[in-house]
Amino acid sequence: MIIATAGHVDHGKTHLLQALTGTNADRLPEEQKRGLTIDLGYAFMPYLSATTQQQETLGFIDVPGHEKFLSNMLAGIGTAHHAMLIVAGDEGMMAQSYEHLAILRLLAMDSLTVVITKSDLTTVEQQQQPEAQLTQLLFQQGFTEPQIFHCSAITGDGIDTLKQHLIALCDNEKQQQEQQGFRLAIDRAFHVKGAGLVVTGTALSGNIAVGDSLQFVSHHKLKQGQAQTKTVRIKGLHAQGKTAQTATENQRVAMNIVGDIDKQDLNRGDWLVEIAPNTVINRVAVALTANTDIKHWQTVQVFHAATHTTGRIALLG
Repeated sequence: MIIATAGHVDHGKTHLLQALTGTNADRLPEEQKRGLTIDLGYAFMPYLSATTQQQETLGFIDVPGHEKFLSNMLAGIGTAHHAMLIVAGDEGMMAQSYEHLAILRLLAMDSLTVVITKSDLTTVEQQQQPEAQLTQLLFQQGFTEPQIFHCSAITGDGIDTLKQHLIALCDNEKQQQEQQGFRLAIDRAFHVKGAGLVVTGTALSGNIAVGDSLQFVSHHKLKQGQAQTKTVRIKGLHAQGKTAQTATENQRVAMNIVGDIDKQDLNRGDWLVEIAPNTVINRVAVALTANTDIKHWQTVQVFHAATHTTGRIALLG
């Protein structure tokens, strides 16, 4: 299972994940220098499952909170079914808090866990104010059974309680039985010395194993109406941060791939799929819920999985 973070900049998303997993998800030197998440980060928390009595791994996607990096945030949270909305207890709801909450509502997450951070900087009475505000706001947004936790990544207050909640959430996760074959939305591509080309992403459906072949589909070519694919073979796999022979849906996956393809051919939003598409569809019918008035032929940004493209709204009525 994968849980994505959401929340305003500097409300403690990355520090909270470090307290939960021991991993600093800010991997870029610029992020570490500025203390600001810019791109997607990943962390993993091993645990003993009460359901399977085996060691399992819970994955996290850390997303930027700054408004300038909203497209990166959407690329991370658009492939997850569960989210943590993180709000600093000493500041409460801020601009991106409201924006990210609206995004979570539109994405219809399977679950939403709310974490009020920086409890070491507030009294119990001060913590009650944002909790009451959040409870009312979440109810208005359609989240009728909010799970709210108070934590401090500095002192460790509330971290164990939050861990147990997330573990129970993971143990109760029901895997959907997909019949569409394996699909992975690529969000990173890089070379590893001695291994070759590696891509990472979230497996949205199906199963895969070392030695299997997949079809690479370019998002850029799909936008041009072209559905040509290239065949790649899986040379090695990591699933949920560990070396593996197989991977399945709702896991973070890293693949060492070989084929007639190189890093410059790959972009965030490209796909690796088991079943190659035979047609390209550029028009979809949707029941649209909008927070503001919309107009015929209005330009919009359409976000899907790890990428987005420009589209237009054609009103039928």
